[in-house]
This record gives sequence, C-alpha cells and structure tokens, in this order.
Amino acid sequence: MSEITERAARRLVLDYTRNMALSDEDPAAIVDRTLTEDVIWQTDGTALDRDQLIAHASPSRKNVTAVDVTIDDLLVDGHRFAARCRLAAEHRTLGHLRIEWIMIGSVAADGRVRRIHQLAMSPKS
Repeated sequence: MSEITERAARRLVLDYTRNMALSDEDPAAIVDRTLTEDVIWQTDGTALDRDQLIAHASPSRKNVTAVDVTIDDLLVDGHRFAARCRLAAEHRTLGHLRIEWIMIGSVAADGRVRRIHQLAMSPKS
C-alpha cells in the first residue's frame, strides 16, 4: 500500500495542483481521477467537499498564469502520508505568490486520496 500511497500523494500535490490551475480539462474529471467521491479537504479549518473543489478551479484558472509546485518532504505509512510543499505562482492581479504548506492525508484502496488536512505556513523571508 505504501507505493500506492506515495504515487497518490505525488499525483495530488504535483499533477492535481497544476491541472486545476492551468489545464483546459474538465475540473470534475481531474477531481474524480485524484480524489474519492466522499473526499473532505480541510485547509486551515475550512472543509471542502468534491463539488466545492470543482468550483474552486474556475477562479484559479481565471487568475493563475503559471504555477510551480515542489514536494520538500514526503513521508508514507501504509495508506497515510504527510508532505511539506511549496507553490510559486504568477497571479494576474497579485503578481508573484509563494505558499508553503504541510499536508496530511489518507488514500483509499483504489489509489485516490480520501482525506486531506492542510495547514498553510508563512513563507520564509
């Protein structure tokens, strides 16, 4: 299971993030390929379900012109993972953005992510 979990975590952080921001692909297809139907993604105390994640793609695609995501650390234990990540993006109105976060998640037997708890961190000066 650890190998499946590692692939799922990398697919989520790298591919999902890039595709939701920049791809012309249907956001529902991206979500359904990466996340389970009953997914709950909690970021800094705010929980989003499948439909809310799909809706989040439109503003991202409207405003983000470039994105680069890096996984600095990834730990895997069975169906669970923890990752420390960085994102650099170009935003049409805000300019260059940099976000760092810690993510803890669990992966279903089919290799899709089921639960995510994410905590944003202040970027280093």
